[in-house]
Amino acid sequence: MIKGVELIEVRKVESKLKQTTTRLEQQLAEEQTARLKGEEVAQLAQRKSNDEINKLRENLERAQRETEDQMHESYEDQIKRITEMVESKLNETTIRLEQQLAEEHAARLKADGATQLAQMKSNDEIRKLRENLERAEWEAEELRKRAEKEGCAIL
Repeated sequence: MIKGVELIEVRKVESKLKQTTTRLEQQLAEEQTARLKGEEVAQLAQRKSNDEINKLRENLERAQRETEDQMHESYEDQIKRITEMVESKLNETTIRLEQQLAEEHAARLKADGATQLAQMKSNDEIRKLRENLERAEWEAEELRKRAEKEGCAIL
């Protein structure tokens, strides 16, 4: 009977061993499934993370382009304002200089007119003086001739 009891015991141990093996194989399969799911979740998370990083990079690049565009536009606006200011000052200066030129021209014309009038008066006075001189010389010559004819002792 010992052999029968031992056989029963061996069969019990064998049955427990099979149960334990089956249970461990199931746990191993569950662990492998859980690991695979974990890896899938990790891969999905990695893909999402990579997508998010790419989106952030794109957003950063777009923001940089927008900032550069805004800076360029701001620079262009400043150049435009400066150009307009310089043109305005140049126009004001041109108008002022044209007015001064017109005033100087009018003053020169007035001075030229006064000079011409003075020249005409001077020429007229010189003509009158020459006429008076010629008349006086003629009269003096006439008086001398008459004095010679008449015998005037003074001349």
